[in-house]
Amino acid sequence: MDVRHLRCFIAVAEELHFGRAAERLGLAPPALSRQISALEEELGCSLLTRTTRQVALTRAGLIMLEEAKGILARMDHASRAVREASLASGKVLRIGAIDAASSSFVPEALVAFRERYPGVQIKFVEAMTAALVQMLEAGKLDLALTRPPRKPTDCAFEVLRVERPIVVLNEAHPLAAREHVTMQDLIGEPFVVPSKRIRPFAYDLVMAYFESVGAVPNVTLEATEKPAMMSAVAAGLGIALAPDWVSRLSFPGVTMRRLRGALLDPPPPGALVGIAWRPQQRLDARDDFLAILRESVTLIDERQVLPFAIPVTKLKRTARLVGSAVGGA
Repeated sequence: MDVRHLRCFIAVAEELHFGRAAERLGLAPPALSRQISALEEELGCSLLTRTTRQVALTRAGLIMLEEAKGILARMDHASRAVREASLASGKVLRIGAIDAASSSFVPEALVAFRERYPGVQIKFVEAMTAALVQMLEAGKLDLALTRPPRKPTDCAFEVLRVERPIVVLNEAHPLAAREHVTMQDLIGEPFVVPSKRIRPFAYDLVMAYFESVGAVPNVTLEATEKPAMMSAVAAGLGIALAPDWVSRLSFPGVTMRRLRGALLDPPPPGALVGIAWRPQQRLDARDDFLAILRESVTLIDERQVLPFAIPVTKLKRTARLVGSAVGGA
């Protein structure tokens, strides 16, 4: 019995919808359907009933769902136990980060860590929040720099930084002649927004800024990655909002301006970057890196090229266990 078959079956059984399950797994619906069919063929029974309107579990499917979850839970527990045993010496530290962290404060923190603890090998991966939290929960990472987790998790999460928005403009756009731009200036302008499906945090953040002035963006294009966003702006396809760390980048034909009067208080999850880790795991190297992050990363980065302020009076930078879903890279 293939583990992939079990993961696919659990996704369909929980979603009761092939399209949503396929999106959750990052598969095409036909490929997911083949995985389920292969499992049913191997078991010699139907696990699901399918019609054009709904998917339902058979009696055998209900039993299989409980057993499959138990099998994967035991496998994950065994994997974590083995990994943690191999890492008990603290000679390896596995770090994950979203682009907002790896492009801003992580490099300096890594340099400081290597200077203090030269004997620890660092393994680093960049991904989006959902993938990083999954890797953390599975014991494949020791620490992750992410947005607040959107789903319930037993990981701890602590806010490190509040990002501030900047306006990304084609250098020939009339607004580029100004020192700063307001949200009212952006109403009705063609807009390049992050992909709602791939980057829900960033998409929700743009919507929140427009909602703060009682408007919605005039969306002309969705862009998944920052280079695609920059290219679209450079081509004159629209304006974009981006986090302040993007001001460190340069792109031909593009300029950036401060966004004045963006009064989102408290800051939404899409503007927050923090640390996630598994408090039940004991690892000295991880705790040492946490200490460096806490002492070196400022809540508001005043060194950015385009300084301006967002009130953060309601934000407390405290560690907490995330026990419920947080609305919101």
